[in-house]
Amino acid sequence: MLTVTAGICEEIIFRGYLQRQFAAIARSAAAGLIIQGVAFGASHGYQGPKFMFIIAVYGCLFGLLAEWRRSLRPGMMAHFLQDSVLGLVGRHFVK
Repeated sequence: MLTVTAGICEEIIFRGYLQRQFAAIARSAAAGLIIQGVAFGASHGYQGPKFMFIIAVYGCLFGLLAEWRRSLRPGMMAHFLQDSVLGLVGRHFVK
């Protein structure tokens, strides 16, 4: 259940709201994209610096997807799939 709600909520907050707000403040879509990606990575700080960076990159990729498709739905689906796959694979490595 968390993989569904996390993907939906994070896409609404980071790509739907923050990316647009940062872009408006900076008057640059690229700046909005990068700033929300960094914020997304920082919000996962509990996972450590290495994963914060990786998650920031994912945040930028999800942001590009939202811009390209002009919709949050593809990002929500991608986010859900990514969380689901990593959750299943991660179980085999963490014991």
